[in-house]
Amino acid sequence: MRSVIITISALMLLESIGAQTTLTEYTTQAVEYSTRIEEAELRGESAEAELRRIRREYLPELSFERSAEVDFNHSGMGRPWSWGTTLELSQVVWHGGAISAERDRQETEVAISELNKTLTLRGVVLEAKRRYCRLSYMELMLSSMEHYNEIVVSLRDVIKRRYDEGYSSKGDLLQIESRLSDAEYQLSSYVEQYEQALHSFNTLVGNDLTKRIRLSESILSMAELPERCNTEALEAEHPERRIAELRAEGARHEVRRVNSTYLPRIDLRAYGTLQPRQPHTSNTPINFGSGAMLGVSSVIYHFGERHEAVAAAKSEQLVYELEVEDIINEIRLQEQDAWTRVVSTHERLRALERGLGTVEENLEISTYAYNEGQTTILDVMQAQISWLQTYRNVLGAHYDYAVAVAEYSYITGY
Repeated sequence: MRSVIITISALMLLESIGAQTTLTEYTTQAVEYSTRIEEAELRGESAEAELRRIRREYLPELSFERSAEVDFNHSGMGRPWSWGTTLELSQVVWHGGAISAERDRQETEVAISELNKTLTLRGVVLEAKRRYCRLSYMELMLSSMEHYNEIVVSLRDVIKRRYDEGYSSKGDLLQIESRLSDAEYQLSSYVEQYEQALHSFNTLVGNDLTKRIRLSESILSMAELPERCNTEALEAEHPERRIAELRAEGARHEVRRVNSTYLPRIDLRAYGTLQPRQPHTSNTPINFGSGAMLGVSSVIYHFGERHEAVAAAKSEQLVYELEVEDIINEIRLQEQDAWTRVVSTHERLRALERGLGTVEENLEISTYAYNEGQTTILDVMQAQISWLQTYRNVLGAHYDYAVAVAEYSYITGY
C-alpha cells in the first residue's frame, strides 16, 4: 500500500501546473521576503548606532555660540546693543563611571539584537516548513479523496449494471448513490482546504496567491527519525538563555549607571570669546578673550535618594538573574516535550503504515466478493470507509511527524 500512496502522490505532482520548488528553496525565499527579519535587522542597526553615539561621549565637545542683545533702558554712552561670540571645547574628565556603564549596557543590547535576529530567522524557517508540509499534506488528502471518489464511482457503475441486469436491488443502488453524493461533498471541502493552503504557501514568499506550485518533496519522504541533540550544549548555547544572561548583565551595568549619577563629576572647559569692548561705539575695538575652567560638582545629600535609586536598580537586576533560571528550565522542558512528540508521532506513523495494507486488501476482497454475490453492499461500503479513514490517519501522521521534526529543529537550531 505504501507504493500506492507514492504512486498517487507522483501522479498528482506530475499533473500540477506551475513552478517546482524544494523545501530548502522555499525556506530561502521565505527568509529573503520576510519583513520580520528585516525589522530585526533594523533594530540591530539602531542598537549599533546608539552604541556608536555613546562611545562618542568620551570625546571632547566643541560648541559655538553667537548672541546679540539690546538694552531698551539704555541711557549711557555707546550703542544700546551689543554682541558676543564664544567658542568652547569641553571634556568630561570623570562622571562616576556613568559613560562606561552606559556603554557596557548598550553593548549587551547589541548582542541581544543579534540573538533576536537568530530567533527570528528560526521562526521564519519554522513557519515556512509548516506551510510547505501543510500544502503537501493537503495535496495528498485531495488526491486520496479523488481516488476514493473513483472507487465509489467504479462501484456505482458495477451496481448500476447489476441492477439493470436484475442482480442487485434498488436499495443497493440508492445506498451507493448516497455514498457518492457524500464523497463529492467531501471532495469539494478538500478542494477548498487545498486552495487555502496554497494561498498561505504563496503569501509567505510574496507570490500571487493563486499561483500553482509543484512541490519537489512530500511529507511521505520525511519519515527518518533525527538524532537527538546534546541537551547540555543546547542549554548552554540556546539564544534565549544567552539573551536572559545578557539582560541580567545589562541590569548590573544599569546599577552602576544609577549609582554613578550621585558621584562627583569633573569637567574641563577651554573657551575663547570675541566681543566689542564696552561701552559699544562705532570706534570700539574688539576684545579677544580665552580661558579654561575645571569644574567639580557632586550631590552631598538628598534625603536618601541615592540609596533608594540603587536599591530599585538592584532589585530589577535580581529579577533578571532569576529569569535566567526560568529560561533554562523552559528550554529543558521545550526540548524534552518536542523530542517526545517526535518519537511518539514516529511510532504512530509506523503503526498506521502497517495497518494500511490490511484495509487495502480488505477493500479489494470485499469488492470482489460483492461482484461475485458473496457479500452485501454494506460490507463493501464499510470496507471503503475503513480504507479512507486509515489512509487519512496515515497522511495525518506523516504531517504531524514532519511538523514535529520542524519544531524540534526550531528549538535546537539544528
